[in-house]
Amino acid sequence: MDKQLPNNIIQIEQLKINRNLNKLCSCNNRRFTLDTQNRRVLCDVCGAVVDPYDAMYDLASKRVDLQREVETLLQQRMEIAEYKPWLKVIKSLEKHYRGKHYLPNCPRCAEPFYLEELSHWTGREYAEARIEKWKENNALENEK
Repeated sequence: MDKQLPNNIIQIEQLKINRNLNKLCSCNNRRFTLDTQNRRVLCDVCGAVVDPYDAMYDLASKRVDLQREVETLLQQRMEIAEYKPWLKVIKSLEKHYRGKHYLPNCPRCAEPFYLEELSHWTGREYAEARIEKWKENNALENEK
């Protein structure tokens, strides 16, 4: 049998099959690179060629997640801006005092009083010194 092909049949040596050439990207957190010269989208993580539609869909899906994350961060920012630790005590007093079902008690004599009875304020340093002095005197009286 003759191993040569007739002259009118052309051998195709230009065609090869490479089954791993266009592997599909299955990365979870994909980042993309646009190859503008070859008009392809590549995955930065694994280097695979990504279908442009899949890349657009992935970006659009992430946009929704990113928008939610931005809204959450803005909400947290507003809460932090509104956070005033010095008002925690006042807000707690207001919460318990609302409706006048509860009245605060004096921390020294333990007698209840109306907040309306607060008529004047004292400087913090002077008040802390007085409170410390009261605690010392009270501790001495309790020891006797």
